[in-house]
Amino acid sequence: MRFLLLSPFTRGTTSSWIVKDVVGHEVEVVPAGYAHDRSRPVSGRQEWADYYRHVREALRRAAGGRAQGLITVFPQLAALAGLLKRLLLRSDLVVVAWSFNLGRTYGGLKGAVARFALAGVDVFVVHSRAEIPLYSRWLRLPESRFQFVPLSVALPAEDEVPAGADGESPYIVALGTANRDYDTLAAAVAGTGISTLIVAGEHRTRHIAPPPEVRFRSGVALAECHRLARGARLNLVPLQDAANPSGQVTLIEAMMRGCALVATRCVGTQDYVEDGTDALLVPAGDAAALRAAILSLWNDDARRAELGRRARERALTHYTFAAGGQALQAILDECTPPALLQQA
Repeated sequence: MRFLLLSPFTRGTTSSWIVKDVVGHEVEVVPAGYAHDRSRPVSGRQEWADYYRHVREALRRAAGGRAQGLITVFPQLAALAGLLKRLLLRSDLVVVAWSFNLGRTYGGLKGAVARFALAGVDVFVVHSRAEIPLYSRWLRLPESRFQFVPLSVALPAEDEVPAGADGESPYIVALGTANRDYDTLAAAVAGTGISTLIVAGEHRTRHIAPPPEVRFRSGVALAECHRLARGARLNLVPLQDAANPSGQVTLIEAMMRGCALVATRCVGTQDYVEDGTDALLVPAGDAAALRAAILSLWNDDARRAELGRRARERALTHYTFAAGGQALQAILDECTPPALLQQA
């Protein structure tokens, strides 16, 4: 089958993402002609207009049987693809909604519109197991329409140089914006004397009066974030809402670099690490527990190294683009009529 890929991050006609590992199906990229800010929890009118044009272009390319399916990335594109599929009576078109991570569900009119639109999606791919019953109940769709696939990220560059390689003082780092709880982190490190760098959007940190240990940075390039993660003595992923799956990309990128990790125990982390084996997990909003975890690892070189080694092993086995490609391959095969599969 021929599928069209709609991702807000893919601006060109080729992709180094998981689709490159798919065989037996043709996947064509429909470029996104807009910039996508994933740090913002809510899409505005302009963003929705951009997503709408993106989906319309995909449907234009699929017309006349030129493509049999759409692969969308993120819920906004999935909702519009499902809506237009239903309104335009394109029941023949398969819609696979990859990275369907809403963060929260909606009631009222917004929820009713979402249920109508998303009924047009054939397969929802979520990145935490807890999302399956949550979205199934909300959308009033069977759980069989949902599949858990771990998130996957790009392998680190072999020549990546860690920050701090020039003798910079030891530090801990927390990267990311969505659902982050930097108030609790600031309280946890206050008075410890441990240098703490928080890299996040300004709207997530501007209200915090930081103790002397804490520094904020924003607008940092991805490559520099990776250097900071690799160079830190500890990587932290403190999350606010334990029922909101988030932080997995930051978690996996640190794991791939062999970093020692402390994270909030929540639906977004428990599917990816085992507490005490490849990371330490602490309750949400518990500054004392977070502080204790940080202090337990700060001067324990051997334990940090062991946690980092096991985290890297797990990430390189389960969370690579190759692993994600195998999962996508299986889903596309399931969506393909047996007669077409035999021809592939």
